[in-house]
Amino acid sequence: MEYPQINIKLLSEEDRELVKQAKQRAEDLRLTFKEFVLDCIRNALVEESPNSADSATAAEIEALKAQIAALSEKVSIPSATKTEVHTLQERVNQLRVGISNEIKKDREQLASLALALSRLESQIEQLVPSLNLQVDGEVNSNSDGDWLFGEDSGAELPLT
Repeated sequence: MEYPQINIKLLSEEDRELVKQAKQRAEDLRLTFKEFVLDCIRNALVEESPNSADSATAAEIEALKAQIAALSEKVSIPSATKTEVHTLQERVNQLRVGISNEIKKDREQLASLALALSRLESQIEQLVPSLNLQVDGEVNSNSDGDWLFGEDSGAELPLT
């Protein structure tokens, strides 16, 4: 079986620029160059047809339908009903509220922990003066070290 083929020599820079523009336009329309050229030929034949303006418009509509069909094959556009979209929106909102609640809980827990640490630090500060013990009648006023383990480093206890 023999297939028709079109070979055109484009010698001028203007012709090459025209082909470049045509290829870009085909790409913009998401058509192959072949599809674009064939559509252009069809449109040119319809425009030159001696038929009435109505048939030219009908042919243009058919050409547009062909382009849309070609695009539809190449692009898979998911469709959804209003109910499905609404359900998705509700789910997104539920997730957003859930995340906000979790963040609030975490903040509340962090605030409780910070309060508990503050209370512990306060109690430790109250205990520090009572650690100044008398040894052999002397007050051990510079004993800030860990007296429980017999160490006297002179360093303050870190309060974290």
